[in-house]
Amino acid sequence: MFMEPKTAAALDEAKAVLAAGHLGDPNVVGVAKGFRTRDGELTEEPVVIALVRKKRRAALVSRRRLLPATIGGHGVDVVETGEFRFSGATKAAAATPIAERFRPPLQGGSLGSLADGTLGTLGCLVRDRTDGSICVLSANHVLANFGVAAQGAAIVQPAPLDGGAAEANTVARLKRSIPLTQDGPNTADAAIAQLEPGIGVSSTVARNLMAPISATHPAIGLAFLASVHGGTFMAKIGPVLEQLDVELLTANSTAVAVEGRRIEKVGRSSGYTSSVVLDTTATVVVDGYRFTDLIYAQRFSLVGDSGAVVCEGGNGKTFTPLPAIACRMLGAAGAFYDLPLAGDNALADQARDEFLGESLVGNLVVQLVYKNLDLAVNRLEAATASPEEKAEARRFYDKYRTLVASVLGDPASPVALTQEHLDDVRTIFAGISPDLVTLAEKQALWVIFDDVVAPALGKNRAQLLEYMNDLAVYRQVVTSLREIPGLDVDGTYGFSSR
Repeated sequence: MFMEPKTAAALDEAKAVLAAGHLGDPNVVGVAKGFRTRDGELTEEPVVIALVRKKRRAALVSRRRLLPATIGGHGVDVVETGEFRFSGATKAAAATPIAERFRPPLQGGSLGSLADGTLGTLGCLVRDRTDGSICVLSANHVLANFGVAAQGAAIVQPAPLDGGAAEANTVARLKRSIPLTQDGPNTADAAIAQLEPGIGVSSTVARNLMAPISATHPAIGLAFLASVHGGTFMAKIGPVLEQLDVELLTANSTAVAVEGRRIEKVGRSSGYTSSVVLDTTATVVVDGYRFTDLIYAQRFSLVGDSGAVVCEGGNGKTFTPLPAIACRMLGAAGAFYDLPLAGDNALADQARDEFLGESLVGNLVVQLVYKNLDLAVNRLEAATASPEEKAEARRFYDKYRTLVASVLGDPASPVALTQEHLDDVRTIFAGISPDLVTLAEKQALWVIFDDVVAPALGKNRAQLLEYMNDLAVYRQVVTSLREIPGLDVDGTYGFSSR
């Protein structure tokens, strides 16, 4: 999509006005120029883009903080980004972190600065084009501590927090980094450290969790930012290599990130994961640093994965783990409807991990429950169901509990969504008490039912998962949910400029 230079220059001026007036607002994380997104689809209307942590209706925002609809005759598109943080800042809990000692050091293993105690991931080995030396590639904030570390600082493997806090574990020394600035936009968070003499060289990936980088398995980015549920920002590999003046050890082994394409990586904390590229020109502000022209993917990395090199490949649905579901929701709903839901926690976990957790839309639903759990439980505990509501709830529970369990227990289940099922869903939506859902929430449910649920008629479990992994379907759901005032839709990136 092309933007006329004259239009781009005018939008830059409008963007500066927006930044001067609103970037100090704690809810505004950044500004950009691009094209307006409407109903989840990118239009050809050039606009200024305001990136906010949480998007709310104008009626819910004070006049002082209300963002303008236009600036200098150009429209302003407000896009929700949520909270993001550098993923290598602190030690992360993981079931099996890749924290062991590798000699030679391997891609995907734990890595950090000895003096600064940083924690991150060894991205891969690269060749310095200035002198031919072999270097480690990772994030700036892992190797250079945001540019604070001195050239020649010891880089240890594993990281100090993983037991590597000794000079004897030094595998490389900091050589140079891409500067990070709070005065202007950044496009990458990356640095290199030159291997110490006698340290071997290997292109193998830690624990053989992924194929090495090659012409048929090209690198597309470097992960460095993660949200609490694994949403990940990545720098594009081309600019990273160019700015550091290095090259991969295997020729012709990079590729341009493409929206909708499957990707995979191996990182210190989350190990092997595979997701799907959702955006290729994302912009975010974190800790005062503004980054532009980034790649974004869902549930792809965790704290400690910073520096991991991302490649094309994978199944697109081997995601970062989710925290355990709180049974408070089941208990509160069971008490409200007088149903034995508290005993179905294992079934709910199975639905989360073996069905919802395998799709873009499903992950969004899971995150929605986590982020709005207190709100839902408080409503359930404050309301009282009528005898008629309890009877209807019991009827549907008895009708579907066994069926749901059987479908979840059989990945190849031929059971398909029928018109009877859709009619029952419609009845359930219509019967939800006003004490439990607001009018805006119910309206959004109806939009999702008409635009997303109803078109799934006739699909079995496998087909439903494929459908729920459709990027267009995901966007439809996100768009509808973001119309609900007060609903926390997590830090999933709002599609903005391309």
